[in-house]
Amino acid sequence: MRVRSSATACAFVVIVCLMTRSAAAADPASLFTRKCSSCHTFGRGVLVGPDLKGVTSRHSRDWLVAWISSSESLIRAGDPAATALFNKFKPQRMPDQTFTPAELSALLDYLAAGGPEADARRKDRRADTATDAEIDMGRDLFVGHLALANGGASCFSCHRMGDKVSAGGTLGPDLSSAYARYQDRGLTALLARGCSPKVHPTRGPATLTEQEAFALKAFLRREMQGTR
Repeated sequence: MRVRSSATACAFVVIVCLMTRSAAAADPASLFTRKCSSCHTFGRGVLVGPDLKGVTSRHSRDWLVAWISSSESLIRAGDPAATALFNKFKPQRMPDQTFTPAELSALLDYLAAGGPEADARRKDRRADTATDAEIDMGRDLFVGHLALANGGASCFSCHRMGDKVSAGGTLGPDLSSAYARYQDRGLTALLARGCSPKVHPTRGPATLTEQEAFALKAFLRREMQGTR
């Protein structure tokens, strides 16, 4: 029985790690930072390669998928747009990338929706502008119903939320008054630093995405109001 229980527990840990890894891989802001930002800007002009602002309007989605996956194949095939880009930026050539289809789709959606510029606008967004869906997302992230993209443990692992979420951990303080204490800007700064331990031991710091940080801030504000 002990052997079977141990095997089941190990299998569960592996599944959680794989799910967390998939969630992180699909986060387009992280993909852009890790894979694109060393050669491209978004709205700040040419770097090594072209500025990616408006790229989803300049080229079709199918073309972008083909170009990102293997620019060399398009250039060798004589594609006019690919040849023009190569001639403009040679001797540099866009390296072939190994994105999964889900990653590519998420990245292109991200660029079409405003990319890093939209992220910057969200950074300054106040919690009182959050939608019900964003607040619900914050609660799901807090209690662990929704995995954090970069692999961190849920807030619930270390914190409680007064009587509303009282069965959480006790390693950290009760967060029912966090918004009242730090207010919008202070809480934004704290969430940007992150405090969550890593779930997967070989990955980097478990920082929150902009979307996650905003959703958690909005949830903390609503719960603070509910305790008044």
